[in-house]
Amino acid sequence: MAVRGSRELRAITAATCLAFLGLGALTTTAVQLADSQGRPGAGGWLMTAFAAGALAGSLALARLRPAAAPQRLAMTGLAGTGLALAAAALAPGPLVCATAFAAAGVFDGLLLTATLRLRADHAPPHRRTQVFTIGAGLKISAAALGAALAGWAGSGSATGDLAAIAALQLMAVALYAGIRRRPGSGTEPVVADGSVSR
Repeated sequence: MAVRGSRELRAITAATCLAFLGLGALTTTAVQLADSQGRPGAGGWLMTAFAAGALAGSLALARLRPAAAPQRLAMTGLAGTGLALAAAALAPGPLVCATAFAAAGVFDGLLLTATLRLRADHAPPHRRTQVFTIGAGLKISAAALGAALAGWAGSGSATGDLAAIAALQLMAVALYAGIRRRPGSGTEPVVADGSVSR
């Protein structure tokens, strides 16, 4: 399989699946967090802040076109999402919490853009559709599992659950870096004309 044959694709697929195992629980946790802050209707606003941040992050990255490698952007996106969600768990009030959710969304948007770039760069041209489909399917499945686990085995503490989601993002950074460093098969980036980049 194309994903298994490329170290970069293995790394970003494994890392984003672990990250989305946590993010799948974010909606439920946001509702519980808002309720614990005495604002039971504000959970939707927290998720709206996250989504708006993600859109802003993706659009800003597309417009600015930073020179940083997509690998570095992916790690920054994962780490930034984790740290921002950890800040939300410690936030003293709803406004600070919503701001942290928006910041987490910005970093998640950055991660999405970096992920798409890595898939495009490292997928063989004749397998590109398969790589994108498998990657997206695995992420959605991980998110669904995370949502199910949140409903079934939630800790009862919204801040504790949010801290766990944040920790999964940071663990995904370590997983991504570890797979990329591990010796094994890997493929070179594939450029637009189908040749191999050196």
